Amino acid sequence: MAEFLQVLIAGFVASLVWFVLGSVLYVNPLIAKIYKKRESSPGFKVWQSQPKYIITMYFVGALIPCLILAFVYSFLSPAFTGSLILKTLCLGLIIASVRMIPRFFDMWIQTTYPDTLLTIEIVNGTILSFAAAAVLAWLL
Repeated sequence: MAEFLQVLIAGFVASLVWFVLGSVLYVNPLIAKIYKKRESSPGFKVWQSQPKYIITMYFVGALIPCLILAFVYSFLSPAFTGSLILKTLCLGLIIASVRMIPRFFDMWIQTTYPDTLLTIEIVNGTILSFAAAAVLAWLL
């Protein structure tokens, strides 16, 4: 039970890091200005309720994926040997490869989402993947 709780806590902490760092990456003046310019794009959804958007983004975009990643990493962790940096690098590459790259190509191929925003998504998503990997490698 203690191991289960440790995995839950690690996933929760990783989700908080993901969400806070994501807020910094996306709400900073430079990126916010780029998104603001493209709000009228047909591939860009505008939420009527900002609190609902933020809550949905946290639960679906950060908490659930980080909990899943924490449990997967807890099962795979014996295969991750070496320093914290090496573990973070390996896990970060796996997360980015599985989560960000397919999402980027899906959006690029199937939507009219602006290319500039897609580039921001892949860069920020990769940074967030490595941040979550670092937290999970450190805590688990």
